[in-house]
Amino acid sequence: MDYIVELRDVSFTYRHRDTPSVKNVSLKIKAGEFLLLTGATGCGKSTLLKMLNGLIPQESGGRLTGEVFVGGCSTQNIAVSAMSRTVGLVFQNPEDQIFSTTVYDEVAFVLENMGMTAAGAEPLVKEALKLVGLADKAEASVHALSGGQKQRLAVAAVLAAKPQVLALDEPISQLDPQGALELLAVLKQLNSEQGITIILVEHRLHEVLPLCHRVAVMEDGQLHWQGSCAEAYACQDLFAELGLRLPQPVTICHKLGVAVQSAEVSHVVAAIRQCYTVPIYEPATAAGPPLRPTDEPAVTVRQLSFAYDNSRDLVLNNLALTIARGQFVALMGNNGAGKSTLLHLIGGLLRPVTGEIRVLGQKLAAISPSVGMVLQNPDFMLFNSTVREEISFSLRQQQADDGNWPEICQFFAGKLGLAGLEADFPLALSRGQRLRVAIAAVLTSQPQVLLLDEPTTGQDIGHIEDIVLLLREYTRQGGSIVFCTHDTEVAARFADRVIVMRQGRIIADDVPAMVFQDQTMLASAGLKPPAALLTARALYGGAALTVEEVVAYVRSAGVGSYSREDFAS
Repeated sequence: MDYIVELRDVSFTYRHRDTPSVKNVSLKIKAGEFLLLTGATGCGKSTLLKMLNGLIPQESGGRLTGEVFVGGCSTQNIAVSAMSRTVGLVFQNPEDQIFSTTVYDEVAFVLENMGMTAAGAEPLVKEALKLVGLADKAEASVHALSGGQKQRLAVAAVLAAKPQVLALDEPISQLDPQGALELLAVLKQLNSEQGITIILVEHRLHEVLPLCHRVAVMEDGQLHWQGSCAEAYACQDLFAELGLRLPQPVTICHKLGVAVQSAEVSHVVAAIRQCYTVPIYEPATAAGPPLRPTDEPAVTVRQLSFAYDNSRDLVLNNLALTIARGQFVALMGNNGAGKSTLLHLIGGLLRPVTGEIRVLGQKLAAISPSVGMVLQNPDFMLFNSTVREEISFSLRQQQADDGNWPEICQFFAGKLGLAGLEADFPLALSRGQRLRVAIAAVLTSQPQVLLLDEPTTGQDIGHIEDIVLLLREYTRQGGSIVFCTHDTEVAARFADRVIVMRQGRIIADDVPAMVFQDQTMLASAGLKPPAALLTARALYGGAALTVEEVVAYVRSAGVGSYSREDFAS
């Protein structure tokens, strides 16, 4: 059989929607292929993925036209339970598919439902947990896992059944770089050694493109472009227009007018050197100004320790930290380092075992109106019937509701790409859209301190820039922001300050230019330097953190076959 998956002129319209989320898509996927399915947030990727095992339309409602075949059989003629043995589906939100109380039981759950004995399931469970790096967590409670660990658990539960097709909806969105690298290596191994067909929905193209055989790009519910990775690298303008991020080394080459077919730093450097003679960088001063102290703290953390459920194992251990007014702070570290716990404590959702937190000089004893927080899972924050009601909820509690759409709500809806969705049910939106609704809802109350847990999860680069630029404006007006992120490229480009945590302690706290130079520290925290920095270091011994800085240096210092006027734009 040439094609294990085939979609023939498929369209799907959700119940209570007037327009289809997927429109006339025809797509063939060969057995053993590794396909990346990508596109801007809300373009229909997740909807298409759910068609592959019959969840759409059998469980979702709505109207499906066209035909979906997997293994030569129509998904509309086979029960979802039977299709799940052929197509393993990992959802965007791991909370949607975790049922058991312990890690081991969660992976065994699927196998036992297939009629396998506990003894027969045991080796498969252990193998799956080892593949995703959770072998040492087998007896742990699923409630004690971080968001990234839950995501790996969801993958393990699907892998245990050994499906022919593995369809994953943004499986690395909540993983630290090291965890993402490990999981992607697992997927590559499953594809190359076991022949499992991989269909991966992901925005983090810069991390997944090198692993894939083919890329399919969706826009507004339609299949917009298909091609190989090398062909994708040659279409920088197309991907940029759709808000999709190609690897930084490829973007550097594009801006320099250099053709490249690989994102490997060594290949990129060789290609640039064929067109430019780039002198070694000789810094006149140290790499970046030091972090400036402030006498206007917004948040002060002193001798802070915390443990869950009276455990002796401290999640946070004697932290001391001051966040200045108007500061934009990136909080980084591997999964389970304690980042989300620290945010929950500052937000008043948890209480410390020892130590204290002060917000604007006042000791924090409970949730404070001065602190706004956007949770890692936006679904925990959305409870209204429409986007309009959700965004305006805080204001409606503070003042009489005259039925008008407040100007500030309209402002944030427009800035966050939510215009036109005001009448939609929030939980029916894509995860990226739901997260932006939650951010807008918090911003309308204009807190003086804003905490965001992975605000770039599920977002294309266009919406990431919209979010971050809006937050930068917030800090310029005196607000203070702490955001957890694994995205070193975003942190390097936008943050004033980077704090790195490991095992409940702060191991680095400085300006991005200083933090990202420490390779040993980054590796210990499961982080990688921005690819632009790696390119600058290999190309001319530089310490540039962004694409723009590398390109500017090569243009100004390098001698090449292209005139500078060619790049004035």
